[in-house]
Amino acid sequence: MRRITKAALTLTAAMTMAAALAAVAAGPVSASRYSPSIHLLCSAAANNGTLEGNVCVLPAGQTTAPNAYSATIAVSKANVGPTVTFTLTAGSLPPGLSMPSQSPSGAVITGNPTKAGTFNFTVKAADGPTATMTYQITVTVQGPPDQLMCNAAQGSFLSSGVCVLPDATVGVPYQQAQLVTSHGAGGTLSVVSGSLPPGLSLPGKFTGSSDTIGGTPTDPGIEPNYQFTVQGTGDQGQPLYQVYSINVDQNVPLSVNASGGTDLGGTVGQTFFKYFFVSGGAAPFTWSVASGLLPPGLTFASPYGPRDANQELIGTPTTAGTYTFTMRVTDFDGQQATQQFTATIDPPLQITGTMPAGTVGTPYSHDLIAQGGAPPYSWSIFDNDPLPPGLSLGTTAPDFNNVLTGTPTQAGTFSFLIQVTDTQGNSVNGTVTVTINP
Repeated sequence: MRRITKAALTLTAAMTMAAALAAVAAGPVSASRYSPSIHLLCSAAANNGTLEGNVCVLPAGQTTAPNAYSATIAVSKANVGPTVTFTLTAGSLPPGLSMPSQSPSGAVITGNPTKAGTFNFTVKAADGPTATMTYQITVTVQGPPDQLMCNAAQGSFLSSGVCVLPDATVGVPYQQAQLVTSHGAGGTLSVVSGSLPPGLSLPGKFTGSSDTIGGTPTDPGIEPNYQFTVQGTGDQGQPLYQVYSINVDQNVPLSVNASGGTDLGGTVGQTFFKYFFVSGGAAPFTWSVASGLLPPGLTFASPYGPRDANQELIGTPTTAGTYTFTMRVTDFDGQQATQQFTATIDPPLQITGTMPAGTVGTPYSHDLIAQGGAPPYSWSIFDNDPLPPGLSLGTTAPDFNNVLTGTPTQAGTFSFLIQVTDTQGNSVNGTVTVTINP
């Protein structure tokens, strides 16, 4: 049997003790390396948050547009599954905000805040292990207080402080005129003076951007225009107030007409102006060219806005020719009407030709000739420019050009200013010179 010396025993003991110490030291490192964990984060890098005590203060929001809000509930995890569930366990998000988007890296709070205040809430993140954190979002009211707006996009407009709403048509469902608020976050409204047209109504409470007037109007009788005052409170309790009016039209088919009929005329180089107007229908109206081409140099204009029943074709034609196009008008109820028009653009109006010389005592006759424009023509001479003595003006068929006729009585060179006007009212002037020999 082998003897074990004291020295050997001492060495063996030392080695056993070292191994034990090594195992103890290695144990916690190995355990932390494989233990699952999850943590909610609050920092500028993670979610623009600031940790104040035990509360993560997220970026502030506001109720006034642009009021789109977005903040992240950031999370880190180790040795857990691919999904994380986020749950609101206490408090509440600011009204208008929600937490619809969740992923392993975090949840996103989004929406449009509708109420001012400071809101605390607690979120739990879970994926096996759990973590909780309390958050805070402060919402402020920015900009002017909530107020009722006149919705120009709908065709409404302000006139002496009254918001004129789109027309209603007897027996046709009204297209829900919107009473829009600036904050677009709901409130309450009621009619406090005047009255809505018979058959229309206004809900007392509304959410979102506007309250709406709806219904089907009945015959208003002899008074088609209704003015009424709406009053209420906005999303933050701000007072709302506005006077409105609605005109009720009879149910008459929509049609399109033009001043001067369907042949519009026109002359190159001369100012052009024609009215298109509607009968029937309900304002506002929308005009368009359904087919064909307008004469070059002309364009449509709506100088008085979509509420006006008139449309103007204006400009200065640049190219002669015959142009055919179809106009379409659509009213507030969606009713449409079309009408085809023709614009015959004539060449420029002008006085042409030269006058031959005459002789004293010899009968003289020669035409002053106009071209272009729209014949027949009318002529006039200015009083301070006398004709050669013995001569006078007349007209000849078929184009009624002016004729200078008579028997000259005095020799000399005579110049006079003459004007020609066509049937469209276009005029040009020209200086005529005639030499009368002895």
